[in-house]
Amino acid sequence: MEANIQIDLKDMMLNKLKEDDPETYSKIILFQKIAKIDEIIKNRYSISFLLDAFFAFEKGSLNIDTVMYEIKFLEGLEQTSRTKKATQFRRPPLKGLWHKHYFDGSISVLAQNVKNALDSYDMPYFENMVNEVKASGEERFVTPEDVPHIVNDVVTLNLQRRRNDQKTTGEWLVYAIHENVNYFLCLAKHSEEDAQIRSKIDSSCIYEFSFLKSILP
Repeated sequence: MEANIQIDLKDMMLNKLKEDDPETYSKIILFQKIAKIDEIIKNRYSISFLLDAFFAFEKGSLNIDTVMYEIKFLEGLEQTSRTKKATQFRRPPLKGLWHKHYFDGSISVLAQNVKNALDSYDMPYFENMVNEVKASGEERFVTPEDVPHIVNDVVTLNLQRRRNDQKTTGEWLVYAIHENVNYFLCLAKHSEEDAQIRSKIDSSCIYEFSFLKSILP
């Protein structure tokens, strides 16, 4: 029978990085402190989660505050979430794990939320204009002065409606629940295949958190 040995890969890899690349090591340690990761989820996040977040932050493609906000919500430290309700994966290879959306502000995610919001809420400002014209019996056309108000309603106000309804979508924060405690495994994009995410988990997280072997198919 295979022993369930838990390995501190995070400590091992960071110590090795400290020897080989002190500059990157220092940046990662500073990143941990700025994001207050250890203050919130000490010993409950993987090296994959840390590196995913750090390198995305370094590239300027991630606002770490948006990730940490959703983590704090899951940890009961924030009363409301800014995105959709956490969902459990139902099919292999990720069956048994959970994911929570975080809104990273990227153009692709913003565009998807604008589309979803338009599908849900349509264009209330424009509809009110049409209804007012019908009620008055007057003939009126959309003017250049109307356009900014319509755009503001379709984009800004519709996004606010979506946030208020906690329906904002985004990229994924993948985590596991073990004995009613959250363990944060990695970040993932919608464009990633489930098999890619599972491969990342198998390469590191499963050694850091041995209970995953009893959760994953």
